Amino acid sequence: MREVYYGEEGYSGFMRYAAEPYIEKYRERSCFCSYDGRIISYYAYRNPKAKGCIVISHGFCEFGEKYNEVIYYFLLAGYSVYLPEHRGHGYSEQMTPDRDKVHIMDFEDYVRDFHCFLTEIVREQKKFLFAHSMGGAVAVRYLEEYPGSFQGAVLSAPMLRIKTGKCPKFFAEWMADWFVFTGRETRYASGQRGFDFKADFAGSGCLSEERYRYVFDRRLANFNYRTYGATYGWLRAVLKVEKKINKKKNLERINTPILIFLAGREHMVDNRAAVEFVNRVNGASMVYMEKAKHEVYNGDYEIRVSYYQQIFAFLEETAEKERCRVEGSEKTALIRQEAVQAVREQVALGK
Repeated sequence: MREVYYGEEGYSGFMRYAAEPYIEKYRERSCFCSYDGRIISYYAYRNPKAKGCIVISHGFCEFGEKYNEVIYYFLLAGYSVYLPEHRGHGYSEQMTPDRDKVHIMDFEDYVRDFHCFLTEIVREQKKFLFAHSMGGAVAVRYLEEYPGSFQGAVLSAPMLRIKTGKCPKFFAEWMADWFVFTGRETRYASGQRGFDFKADFAGSGCLSEERYRYVFDRRLANFNYRTYGATYGWLRAVLKVEKKINKKKNLERINTPILIFLAGREHMVDNRAAVEFVNRVNGASMVYMEKAKHEVYNGDYEIRVSYYQQIFAFLEETAEKERCRVEGSEKTALIRQEAVQAVREQVALGK
């Protein structure tokens, strides 16, 4: 599929006249009530000839339309695609009156929302998981809580441990605890702020300026897409879930094949946590993309081609292994059934 991965020049035209009309044919945007009554928005792209489906767990401050190009390639490859917008993101219900803030008190709320989405909306048997950044933490917690729910998972720059910049981790934890304890959990965490309408490609996680501009223009045009900064409540929830993710008893429950992509020019998450994860989880493997930034899917052309080729190779290989496993189990069950029947016939004959 190398020829279908679009380059840089003319990208906005490609999206407007090729990718967007194509995915629009399959798209449904709706919502559902989560476990606590919160309204969660989602996108469903149902391919009538799908060989399986891919569920996307997006990252911090992201929204459904940011993944239009990714969805386009998944559809072309023969999959249906489902994407819920995590609470407080996109069209999903906001957790504070200030729509620029990403706020949550318990990271498990993302996981519970995700479970409601899978059980109420998706319901398909052959499922794969694609997760980026914060969505990677949601994905791992889900795989720990619901082993075997996906045939395979791709984690792109997963947030298994965040970077706290110049602020030491212990001090970030103390500050988050203090602001929550004093009832100021909805304030912006240190260094965070609201959407300021100023483009900052150089400071972003993208290598493709055209792709950065495509997403930024959507933020400008739609106030639902302007979530931009974390609160102390969100920070505290993330620092707590990091410890839960990496507990030995939780990691041992994961039985899903996992492919992790790490960016060499990472500035948002700690790659060391992902390396530790791969070393501790059976069936997990890693690809290190030295020249990529945090949003690997928005890298340069060569990065993106390699990225997608490895993703689809992993999905096909995982699906084939699962098919062989199922067929082997069915064959074994049949042999056992025939053996039992033979014994019964011998008993009936008095042998």
